[in-house]
Amino acid sequence: MNKSTELAINGGSKVRQKPLPYRKLFGEAELAKVQEVFENSWQTGVDFGYQGKFEEQYTKNFCEFQGGGFADAVSSGTAAIYLCLRSLGLKEKSEVLISPVTDPGSVTPVLMQGMTPIIADSQPDSFNIGPDQFENALTANMHVAILTHLGGHPIDMDPIIEIACHKGIQIIEDCSQAHGAKYKGKRVGRLGDLAAFSTMFSKTHATGGCGGLVYTENEDLYWIIRSLADRGKSFASSGFNPKDPNEFLFPALNFNLDELSCAIGISTLSRLQEIINMRYKIAKKIDKALKDSSVVFPCRKYYEGTPSIFFHTVKVAVDNLRVSKKEFAEAIGAEGIWINPDYRYIVSEWKWMQKHLKSIGNTPNAIDFKNKTFNILLNEQFSDEDINDIIKSILKVEAHYKI
Repeated sequence: MNKSTELAINGGSKVRQKPLPYRKLFGEAELAKVQEVFENSWQTGVDFGYQGKFEEQYTKNFCEFQGGGFADAVSSGTAAIYLCLRSLGLKEKSEVLISPVTDPGSVTPVLMQGMTPIIADSQPDSFNIGPDQFENALTANMHVAILTHLGGHPIDMDPIIEIACHKGIQIIEDCSQAHGAKYKGKRVGRLGDLAAFSTMFSKTHATGGCGGLVYTENEDLYWIIRSLADRGKSFASSGFNPKDPNEFLFPALNFNLDELSCAIGISTLSRLQEIINMRYKIAKKIDKALKDSSVVFPCRKYYEGTPSIFFHTVKVAVDNLRVSKKEFAEAIGAEGIWINPDYRYIVSEWKWMQKHLKSIGNTPNAIDFKNKTFNILLNEQFSDEDINDIIKSILKVEAHYKI
């Protein structure tokens, strides 16, 4: 067999001979912003720490990007979820509705506060929860839901919010994979009561190695979160002395983000909409090029909104293949393409979660969608040549395994 047609996973030549381009999100502009932190420190004679000039500017810029509201920069997306949940003053053993597909960082804060997660299923042909699945998972001991906009695609929120308002359920949006996505003209994070964002290095918007944001349009909740994020300090009180622990309100941990990270955030945030636009354009080009495939297809549900693509999910006609979906996707990855062949973030499948659940969550829609899809990993640096290599790899593997 010709080396160019033999699959790379079987020893053939890769379609993609050179590595795909890495993001280089942290470039000269971010370095210059970090240097500003040092220069400001030298000029003022005060070593930089946290909750200073750069965090104030960063959170102000983020709220302007969102279209209003209040934000606090924190140490991680997990910390952001933890703070959102704790700010609502729920009792231990409360039940919390969670999305069927999410990161452990969106679930463990529930467990760490002595509450019980109740898993809802996704809509058919989606990783995102739907209104029917949301309503079916509600219980009498439930007052809050943590809903994840997965992969950058907004949940169809209006019918869910209508149900939540009727049932007295507060909504925490997990926007860690969906920075800047829009649903009916509004940025995600503005649809529920509170929102958590991860800003770790791999996210569409990042502040460095690790970081996060808590966002809300409710000023009272904002001040509670500020206290919870910094050892119970009473920031909302006039004349408060942060050096006097006697004035603190309650026991709380330290979840502060630092000035260096906030400076990086200022810089990357200024390019976020451009990054969103570029990623969306790349995803649409991939979908258009898939017209040449009879096995791999687009699977988009945007619900009158615009996604902020974190990864690009495509559907596989598994009945047309001689191998499993996972084997098919792994073969595409071996051609030099960045692929997640089997997305393992289905909460009901995690063995360590079983003992923490009131009952084993049954999420057949989410599992079915995982079993017939794979994720193409991309970034805003991808060129038309890179997209062509993705499609060539898909078609090469398809020709080998198609029935």
